[in-house]
Amino acid sequence: MLAGVVVPGLGYGAQAPLLDLAREGLSDRDVPVETVTWTVPDGLLDIGPEPFVRAHVSAALHRLSSAAPAAQPVIIAKSLGTYAAMLAAERQLPAIWLTPLLHIELIAEAIGRNPAPTLLVGGTGDPSWLPDIAAATGKRVVTIIGGDHGLRPPGPLRNYAQALGDVGTAIEEFLARLS
Repeated sequence: MLAGVVVPGLGYGAQAPLLDLAREGLSDRDVPVETVTWTVPDGLLDIGPEPFVRAHVSAALHRLSSAAPAAQPVIIAKSLGTYAAMLAAERQLPAIWLTPLLHIELIAEAIGRNPAPTLLVGGTGDPSWLPDIAAATGKRVVTIIGGDHGLRPPGPLRNYAQALGDVGTAIEEFLARLS
C-alpha cells in the first residue's frame, strides 16, 4: 500500500494548485496522507533550511508510519520542501519534486543518488530549474516550457490549465507505477 507526505514550499501551501493536484492524486488512490504545514521563521534561508525541513518531514513520516505501518511512503514536495531530498535519499523513499531547487548542489546530488523512483517537474522560466542537472539525475523529468516557479507559462490561462493538466497526469502515472 502507498501513503503520501505532502510538503509545502516557502509561500506555497498544500492548498495551492500543484500540491492540491498531488493530494488529489493520492486521495484518488484512497491512501493515507500526511500534509506538512509550517511557518517559516525569518532568516531560515540565511542559516540553512535543511534541518527545519527534515524535522517537519521526519515528523510527518513518523505519524504516517504509526497510522499505516505497512504503507510505502512517497514524498511530494514543492521548492523549499525539496530540501527533504537528503532525507528521501537516506531512506530510499520515492519522491515527486515539484520545482526542485536544482541550483543547490546538495539537493541535486541527493536526488541523483536516491535509488528510489523519482519524478522531477520544473519550468524553463524558473531560475532554480536546471534542465541539464535534472536530466543528469537519471530520474523521470517533466519540463513545462516557459513555466515559472509556480509552473505557470506565459500567455492565456489555458496555457496554465494545460500545464497543470500535464503535471497532474505525470503525478497520476508516477503514483500508478508505485502502486
